[in-house]
Amino acid sequence: MSPLIAALDRALRVAGEDINLRRRFGEAPNETFATVTCRARVDRQVIGQSPAGILLTKYSLILSPTQINEAGWPGAVLADQPDADPRIPRENDTDDVIIRGERPRVITVCDAKVIGGELVRINLECVG
Repeated sequence: MSPLIAALDRALRVAGEDINLRRRFGEAPNETFATVTCRARVDRQVIGQSPAGILLTKYSLILSPTQINEAGWPGAVLADQPDADPRIPRENDTDDVIIRGERPRVITVCDAKVIGGELVRINLECVG
C-alpha cells in the first residue's frame, strides 16, 4: 500500500463514516448487487429547492480504495468496458451509494485519482 493511501485511510478513520457502494448486475426483477462497505468523508450541501418545495442536495464523498481492494469489489470485469478498471464506480449507470442508511443515490461524478499507476483515491458526487 502506498503512503498516500495509508495517509488517506488514517484520515478517514478519524473524519469519515461508513457508506455502501454497490453495483447492479442484471435488470429488475432479477438484478443482483455487489456491495462493499467503505470508509468515506461525506459532505452534504443544499443546492436548491424543487418546485414542490423539496430540498435538493448534493453529496461529495472521498473514498480510499482500501476496502474496495480488500473485498475484490465488484468481482467482475465490465463486459461493455473490458479495459476499464472495474473498481472505479460508474457515473449515471449501474453504481450507486447508500449514505446513512438512506435510499440509494446515483453517482453523478466519479473522479478517480491514479498516481504512478496505482488507484489512490476516489472522489464521488451524488445528487438527491
